[in-house]
Amino acid sequence: MAGYKVYVDTSKCIGCAQCYVACPNKVFAIINKKAVPVNQDACVGCRACIVKCSTNAITITPRDVYAFYTRFYKRT
Repeated sequence: MAGYKVYVDTSKCIGCAQCYVACPNKVFAIINKKAVPVNQDACVGCRACIVKCSTNAITITPRDVYAFYTRFYKRT
């Protein structure tokens, strides 16, 4: 599985929409004043959203790493 898993920590997100503006692939939408990764399959891992996020609310993880850790932690 290719691509990236995008996570937004809603406790940190202030809804400024800088990630939405910065993302060349329109991964984000602003819903209820929070950034929501609505199109994760389009993420290419460029990190433009992370650079623009002033509250460090965004994390991007390669899907293969995310899948590994998800399986690993379910076993422990």
